[in-house]
Amino acid sequence: MQQKAIKMANKNLCIFILIATIVTQATWVRAVEYTVGECKGWNEGVDFQAWADGKQYFQGDRLIFNYEYGKHNVVLLADQASLDNCNLEKPLISLAHCGRNVVNLRTPGRVYVSSAVGEDCKKGLKFWVDVKPCPAVLQGAHYIT
Repeated sequence: MQQKAIKMANKNLCIFILIATIVTQATWVRAVEYTVGECKGWNEGVDFQAWADGKQYFQGDRLIFNYEYGKHNVVLLADQASLDNCNLEKPLISLAHCGRNVVNLRTPGRVYVSSAVGEDCKKGLKFWVDVKPCPAVLQGAHYIT
């Protein structure tokens, strides 16, 4: 009788470990970090909209901005008109000029990004991305950021 209970407990433990492993792996596989501008970074001379186009962005993904300390920054803008016209007076979020910024894509919808330093926006340091909801398999997953 006692051996039967031990076998049942081991079976339940194995099932729990299997499910936990699948959930953990699915979360790690889905979240993607995109280095904006790739090896050229968040600097002048990159067509950031062309870089952003053709990628699929989901909740939980992250945009990584690398640049020379103090040279640029990252702001999130409210709408397309603000991005198109480089209207940077009232950003939704303004990140420090630290040389590396991370934007966590937490909610579905369009995200408008620019640099608000000097003439950066007019020189092309701007783009937008469409963030899609998490795939159905991950709807209940929690991301640690």
